[in-house]
Amino acid sequence: MNSSVEYAGPRAAFATLGGSPTWGLGDRFHELAATRGHTRLGLHRPRTPYGLGPQVEHYRGPGGREFLRIPTYGQVVDEDPQLHASEWKTFWILWKAGVRVLLVGGTSGSCDWRRTAADEDAVRPGDLVLPKSYLTRDTMPTGLPGTELEFCLPRQVAIMDDPFCPPLAEALRARAGRLPDFRFRRIHGPESGVVLNRWLAGNGFESLATCRMLEASGRQIGMPVITGDCVSPVLARVCGMHLAYYHVVANWGTGLEPDDPTITLNRLYMETLPAVAATFELAFLDEASEPTTCRCRELLRARPPEYARALSPPVTK
Repeated sequence: MNSSVEYAGPRAAFATLGGSPTWGLGDRFHELAATRGHTRLGLHRPRTPYGLGPQVEHYRGPGGREFLRIPTYGQVVDEDPQLHASEWKTFWILWKAGVRVLLVGGTSGSCDWRRTAADEDAVRPGDLVLPKSYLTRDTMPTGLPGTELEFCLPRQVAIMDDPFCPPLAEALRARAGRLPDFRFRRIHGPESGVVLNRWLAGNGFESLATCRMLEASGRQIGMPVITGDCVSPVLARVCGMHLAYYHVVANWGTGLEPDDPTITLNRLYMETLPAVAATFELAFLDEASEPTTCRCRELLRARPPEYARALSPPVTK
């Protein structure tokens, strides 16, 4: 790690970590963006304290707003995201770039226990979900090594009520209802109490046993569970960002129904979703404003200085 590295990339208050909803575009997101009046101003590969960072695309929308786009949550080909370096690099870039509103999209399976035809409120494939909360089965990165945010718990603590900014969820809901020539089967807002189980971004999907466990957990707490891609909500809060997250349900969790999820996913990713998701994201980035009525900043709570003094002092450099 090289803590002396200075950020040399573009800056903007808004950013998107274009993820699985736009995978079918490959590296052609900028081509679709151009048809919607957006100009790609530059393509960058900033250095970070943790090594060469992911690709950063710098855009200007038709109304003049600039924003950044980092493809697929900052993941890089042949680099294991479970080692956390990709999230460290990505959030260091976003933090140094001055990003305050971060948009993230995900897809994957529903583990809702309500799967009969009569279950109108169930979370099903084809639905758009704006989750209320999240679960995680891995140790998420919660700080940025080598910076003042590496371990800030004695100075400030991230309270994870409302991990996904409610006003931005409402902005996403409103925009989803105005998509041209496309309608989601159903839109589940935060009031539906859906829980995102952060998928372990490795080389396989969840097992049948895991999905059955999530199904049973959801039934027990009265909050349906979906699995899917997402960055660390804690790290976003620690970095001072409002996190907007949307999820397109692609399939049922592994083994809950007889469908082959790869067939469903490939069709969704390659045919149905890419242009819709890109249009959705671009419109949100053009129109959204930084919220002033949420608790995202308030929920990063300062703590008494005695807490830090209770730890051993840092090594003097």
